[in-house]
Amino acid sequence: MKYAEYNLDLKINASRITTIRIGDHYKLKHGSYMNDRLILELVQALDGGTFKSDSNFNGIAYYAADINHVSTLNQKRCYRLIWLFEGDALEILGIVNAYRRKKKRKGI
Repeated sequence: MKYAEYNLDLKINASRITTIRIGDHYKLKHGSYMNDRLILELVQALDGGTFKSDSNFNGIAYYAADINHVSTLNQKRCYRLIWLFEGDALEILGIVNAYRRKKKRKGI
């Protein structure tokens, strides 16, 4: 999988996050409305939060949160972010997928 990397200073689950890696998986089904800039805005909503893992696969914990977002055109939408923590000190947030939701189920 290819990914883009960005520097951002956040605290999530008491870990200091310094790097965001956004995988290109979202582009397959959600590329018409989703982009890296929007994902970075959604990631910033996680800052200061504590989240329980949503699932585990092959020893890797995956997290998910629904985030309400207001666009520059004042449109209110709910998006889901799916991520994992990477790096020796869990300083990297890897975005696995991001997409629009019809209803908020969990998260912020």
